[in-house]
Amino acid sequence: MNYFDQLSELTAQFEQIYANWAKEYNLTLNELRFLYHIGRNQQTTPSEIGNKWALPKQTVTSLCKQLDKKGFLVFLPDEQDKRGKVIKLTPLGLSFTLPLIEQITEIEHQTSLEFGEENIQQIILLFSHLQNLFAKNLLEK
Repeated sequence: MNYFDQLSELTAQFEQIYANWAKEYNLTLNELRFLYHIGRNQQTTPSEIGNKWALPKQTVTSLCKQLDKKGFLVFLPDEQDKRGKVIKLTPLGLSFTLPLIEQITEIEHQTSLEFGEENIQQIILLFSHLQNLFAKNLLEK
């Protein structure tokens, strides 16, 4: 197995940990990401969600419909793009999402402290550098 196989497996397993946690709240991983993003930023657009989480437009549209059906979202006209929509959380969406964000942030923070903040910073720095090199090398081929 090469190093990139190992990295791919680790990142998939990491995502599965989040997905399993999301299931406890009857959410998919993508719903969790969507709610996390909008909860942290107060509002978003479909394109911001797609770009942030590398989701196709069709997936974002589907997520909007699913979360709207749960009563979590409100759609408002985008002042900068008259054809676009701004997405915000409803009061129900806020009361569901904010405690989730608080809980997962607390768990992530505790994990970072146990692992060591320097170690976390180093992993992020190295992984970012590796990602940039990989993207550059793919473009050159």
